[in-house]
Amino acid sequence: MTEGTERPDRREPGAEDEAPEKGRSERPAMTPVEGATEGDGPGILSGPLGMVFNLRMLRRVVQLLFFLGINAYVMASWYGGDAIVGFWRQFGQVLPTLPIIAPLEAPAAVLAGSFDTMQREFTSGVFPFFTLGAMIIILVVLGRTACGWVCPIGTVQDFATLPNRSKIRPAPGTEKEFRRIKAYLFIMVMFFVLWVGVSKVTGTEERLVEMLGPFADAAFAPWNPAYIIFVESTRHVWPTGIDNLWVLLQWPTVFWLQVVFIAVIVVGSFWFPRWFCRWLCPAGWFYGLFSKDALIGIGRNPARCTPDTCNLCEVVCPMNIQIRSFPYERVHSPDCIMCLECKSHCPTKAIQIRFI
Repeated sequence: MTEGTERPDRREPGAEDEAPEKGRSERPAMTPVEGATEGDGPGILSGPLGMVFNLRMLRRVVQLLFFLGINAYVMASWYGGDAIVGFWRQFGQVLPTLPIIAPLEAPAAVLAGSFDTMQREFTSGVFPFFTLGAMIIILVVLGRTACGWVCPIGTVQDFATLPNRSKIRPAPGTEKEFRRIKAYLFIMVMFFVLWVGVSKVTGTEERLVEMLGPFADAAFAPWNPAYIIFVESTRHVWPTGIDNLWVLLQWPTVFWLQVVFIAVIVVGSFWFPRWFCRWLCPAGWFYGLFSKDALIGIGRNPARCTPDTCNLCEVVCPMNIQIRSFPYERVHSPDCIMCLECKSHCPTKAIQIRFI
């Protein structure tokens, strides 16, 4: 059922869920490149400079900057931290919420995720006109670029994946079934969110809020990895040495389960790139509804692409998208996060950024 990067299985006919029904490229299963690994392919520059100045390194730098910037309190404990927090808050005052998962409740947080904010507004009995409007505009223009370059949980998974060059990638049919989970989770989350919102508008929320407990304000929050890392973790005392390890015994059972969940996400990402984004993130599923036909996306140059002998673009794709199943003109996948791993690794430079 699974496959490594070196020898992907042949594609199952009709199993690829991202490819459009019309205009699907009709090709037989293709043979992987001999010895292809995730380190192959050109960067922006060739030679020694190409090891430093390339798309992959640029994305890592941007990811780290946003990871620290969105949750500026991470830097607040450093010397001059207040000035750094103030600098990032200037951006928070002019930028809308972004299509990522990032809770605004985090101490000194300067940016929030659209899905996180939308939940809070719905449960307050308010329709999130501005949040939805800004989110849709960003996704229609840039696609899910923020997921690939900005989202802090995506960053955590990407860095957990880096040490392992032989990833496990489910076959297309299995991947398709796993992707359904995040759609079901979205339906469940929105059901509770709208239920609480309607009850507050009608003044009947007291018993419902008491029954739902921590799920009342934002149904996804208790199992949102960004919320756990940047909000819940700040509400509990952490040991500072061997002498006070006993404080761990004071943690409630729920928080222990949340910590284990984060550990599973990080450890699992070592073998399954971005597995949380691909299978469990309800926000990512919702964002994909608007990003599939974004103005900016990726395509392939048919004069350079050699799909019969090369599958390196699919091997390195962290979202496990079957890129060759799409027409050359455009990869219309709701799961594409514009990470450009395919472009940076393509040996013939066939992957191109398209503006449609």
